[in-house]
Amino acid sequence: MKFSAFDKAFIVSWLLFSLLSGCASQPAVTPDWVAGGSAKYGSAQYLTGRGQAATQEEARDRARADLAKIFQVAVTSESEDVQKFKTDPAGPGQYEGQVSRRITTRTGQIIRGIQIAEMWQDPVSENHHALAVLPRLQTAASLRQQISQLDEATGKHIEQSRNNTDLFLKIAAASLAIESQQERASLQKSLQVVDITGRGTEPQWNIAKLESDLDGLLKRVRIASQVAPGSAHGLAEVVAGALAKAGFMIETGQNPDFVLQAKMELTDLGFQEGWYWQRGVLEVTLSETATNRVRGTRRWNVKSNAPDRESAARRALSQADAVLKQELQKAIIDMASRR
Repeated sequence: MKFSAFDKAFIVSWLLFSLLSGCASQPAVTPDWVAGGSAKYGSAQYLTGRGQAATQEEARDRARADLAKIFQVAVTSESEDVQKFKTDPAGPGQYEGQVSRRITTRTGQIIRGIQIAEMWQDPVSENHHALAVLPRLQTAASLRQQISQLDEATGKHIEQSRNNTDLFLKIAAASLAIESQQERASLQKSLQVVDITGRGTEPQWNIAKLESDLDGLLKRVRIASQVAPGSAHGLAEVVAGALAKAGFMIETGQNPDFVLQAKMELTDLGFQEGWYWQRGVLEVTLSETATNRVRGTRRWNVKSNAPDRESAARRALSQADAVLKQELQKAIIDMASRR
């Protein structure tokens, strides 16, 4: 049977229409990961997170955030441990801000490795779904490498602390050993999340023992405190309290190893924008008694406001107290460690 050109065109059009109609009538297949686990990205090989939103970008962000929550719990826990160490009145306490920032940075590096593996749009609701994945094996290898580097650094710092004859160089090295192990503890928690066995890599050193060793070294340093004339009222008590919190032995006799002189003169800026303002510079200088050598000076800007002048001055002093309790130990170690 012969078909005319018109007939052929009609048949082709009908076949195409039938094919397209058949495809359209098939229900949209929902990916398995939308409601549960993914066969392609199994839990033994991947960590996964899911996100749903009206836009693709928001769905991707939610999926990444869903996966990142696992590591954010770990970093929050470790940062709290660092803060607890810093504020423990029985211990030396140090570097809370620096170590916490490094822990957060390392966790951020892990999170940046998260990839969006699949996207799907629900034809009925038109919502977008995203699947975020993080390969366990690759991430675990990276974490183990970083842990190994920190362990190597810790070993070197401990050896330096033991072999140095200069007390402050011993203290500085011991402090760095603790910092390295605090960072390591954070990585270990992340590795336990990634490692399918949940074990990670056990530490070689006990942080509590390292902290105790550092505390013993700090107590061997005798420091006397002085306050320059004209300084804010109450500064002497603030400096003494910060020295005690830092773990140093406060010398009240005539034979200190070092003298820490503090100075803070406040300038009354008057009444501005509904507040009384005070501004000043908090300065501490460390001098070695035996040689009368100045080992270093540190300064911090102080500015406060309050409904009245007296309260503004008190707040400035409170600000100085907070700064010294957080940063004085490191400042003294850095200054005294200079040759």
